[in-house]
Amino acid sequence: MGDINQDDLSIPLCVDLDGTLLNTDMLWESLKDVARKRPWCALLVPFWLMQGRAHLKQRVAALASVDVTALPFHRGFLEFLKKEKARGRKLILATASDQAIADQIAARFGLFDQVLASNGQRNLRGHSKVAVLKERFGEKGFDYAGNSHVDLQVWPATRRAIVVNGSEELVAQARAVSAVSHIFPEEAGNPCKAPW
Repeated sequence: MGDINQDDLSIPLCVDLDGTLLNTDMLWESLKDVARKRPWCALLVPFWLMQGRAHLKQRVAALASVDVTALPFHRGFLEFLKKEKARGRKLILATASDQAIADQIAARFGLFDQVLASNGQRNLRGHSKVAVLKERFGEKGFDYAGNSHVDLQVWPATRRAIVVNGSEELVAQARAVSAVSHIFPEEAGNPCKAPW
């Protein structure tokens, strides 16, 4: 795990949420909360999904009241983000979670300069996410921290990749498409629980 040089402070660091900063998935957490408090809403989930994943996330987020302070997070990666923020680096939360939930989590950590998230029409994941990041920061104009094979769609457009909670196979694949600057393996006693 290497240190990022001072000359990199002008390059924003874009951070995935589900499975990266958090060791869980916010759609899953929100669905559990809704199912516990409003079980009849489970019948509506297939209809919401028919209108798209972004629509489903927005509807579920509107009904859920997840305690964001109780969510498991990657301690080592969070410490790294705090240090980067203290050095003056711009941090962007870039997540496929719904905007309402992403805003709550960003407020919890108090680190992010901007929040990019799904909005009911656009599911900010994979190709959609890389398109938005390239539009805002340019090709190779940002670093990106992610945890899954979907992030292999984003890393080729980055200047540097950061892999969090990723398998050795994912690290190797990330290295094949981008310069990997940091690797944060799963932490003992705090596994990544994201089911999708």
